[in-house]
Amino acid sequence: MAFESSLDASDWSYSGEGNLKIVFSYTGADLKLTGWLLRLDKANNQNSLPEQHKRHENSIFSTHVIGSLIGSSYILPQKFVPVTPAFLTQLDQHSLAVRPAHRTHVHIDLAQQIGVLMPNMLKPGDESAVTVELKPKWGYLPTSSHICAANEVKRRVCRYCMHQYLKHQGRGSDFCPLDMFSTSQDRIVRALDCLVQSPQNNLRVFVDGKIIDPLDTCKVPQWSLLKDVLAQILLHEQFLVKLKQLQKSLDSLDIEGLYPLYQQAVASGELAESEPTIEDWLQAVKQFQSQTAPPTSKQLVLQFLLSTVLKDISVLIMIKRWPDHYTPGQLPEYRIAIVDTEPKKLSKMPKYLERYQSIVSTYLQHNPDSSSQKECYE
Repeated sequence: MAFESSLDASDWSYSGEGNLKIVFSYTGADLKLTGWLLRLDKANNQNSLPEQHKRHENSIFSTHVIGSLIGSSYILPQKFVPVTPAFLTQLDQHSLAVRPAHRTHVHIDLAQQIGVLMPNMLKPGDESAVTVELKPKWGYLPTSSHICAANEVKRRVCRYCMHQYLKHQGRGSDFCPLDMFSTSQDRIVRALDCLVQSPQNNLRVFVDGKIIDPLDTCKVPQWSLLKDVLAQILLHEQFLVKLKQLQKSLDSLDIEGLYPLYQQAVASGELAESEPTIEDWLQAVKQFQSQTAPPTSKQLVLQFLLSTVLKDISVLIMIKRWPDHYTPGQLPEYRIAIVDTEPKKLSKMPKYLERYQSIVSTYLQHNPDSSSQKECYE
């Protein structure tokens, strides 16, 4: 695929972004690029690896590490393409007017030389499509015996619901991920309704590549119908059920039980100060799936980091050719894929402990009595 001839910013339209990445859809005339997205780094995405090596390792990690855990059919293929500072500068300038205001202080990384092309799950070529992006977060309550008595609330209130007090002083979303991860259609629909009222960064809806307000009654499809279809797809696919099982089994000790093992492994040299290699990740998955020997401290730390990846992925549900007349119980043609599957850093282990402790302590400051605390359930 010759990409150099498509380095015209006017051929690309802003599609969305997260903390580290920004995405553009191809809108030009080159049929070979129709139906593809360009994913770029933002300026705060620092990595010590040479860029091309980093891209290659991230691609292997997504396909062979995360894909072997959750299923390779959910991983989108990637193609690496060269980009120039002039092209990136044009994209950065052209997208400023349409990017969310709270994102514009971080620009595109103009030093990167490689971009990533991926199939466009928002608008696959000339086909009409409705795509919902979900960030489902943590799907379970921890049960580890290592949770101390002072943090016992972690067993009753999910991390996301507690986190609302740290992020929004408790005035955030009523969404509880445990509803989304359940096997009850009513609970899944309730979770979707809560998200649509306060989406934060957990829900976005696109029609033919354009982000919409799902509560706008002038848009097709209407939310009252779309939420039921989404719930039926999630129940049929059982993707979130598998995701929950993996999150929980990979993080069996909780950060409270794991962190002392991490410290011991670093002190003994079992864990190097450098980040895990792709060989480390592949071996960790192989051992997790075979369970032929008791896991070492290094193995448990790597499993925790894999669980952390799976707790932060985005799930794309694309419904092709939205039907004019939908028959309840009849599933439309759809595809599910996941993105944001890059490895988490070993060097951030202290921050993972600190963050969870801050979430719990802030929640308890607002809700010191058990009678005022929310009760989440799986």
